[in-house]
Amino acid sequence: MASFDRFLVPFDFSDHSRAALVLAGDLARRVGAEIQLLHIVVPIVLSVPAVGPTPVPALGVAVDLPREAERSLVQLAAPLVESGLRVETHVVESSSIAEAIRRYAEKIGADLIVMGTHGRTALLRVLMGSVTQRTVREAPCPVLLTSSVAPEPGPDGG
Repeated sequence: MASFDRFLVPFDFSDHSRAALVLAGDLARRVGAEIQLLHIVVPIVLSVPAVGPTPVPALGVAVDLPREAERSLVQLAAPLVESGLRVETHVVESSSIAEAIRRYAEKIGADLIVMGTHGRTALLRVLMGSVTQRTVREAPCPVLLTSSVAPEPGPDGG
């Protein structure tokens, strides 16, 4: 029987990824797994005709996206940690989200990837590709998908 000790949850701060985190948390409690929460920052590059490709920070944008994402992930993980779950947060930069998920799953030895799917239309998938589809095809471990959104916490927090 397969052992599920380490869950990777790719997180893009959407309602769908929040639902995946809720599902991963429920499953992790049941089987005693840890959660590796991963956010991928896609580098922003602007092309200025006279200059060519220019990283946004060179134009005076002072936002440190990886640091802000890490801070947000830590805040998001805090209630899970307080409830007794083992959660680690990670932020990586990559121009290919699906490839970053696959590589990170391999790096940490993930037993399961739990991710939300946005359920885009077929035309949009053809035009843009699908991170979810690529992840399912290329992942080194099983992928559990949820297309629902996380419920709002009730008055008791649950």
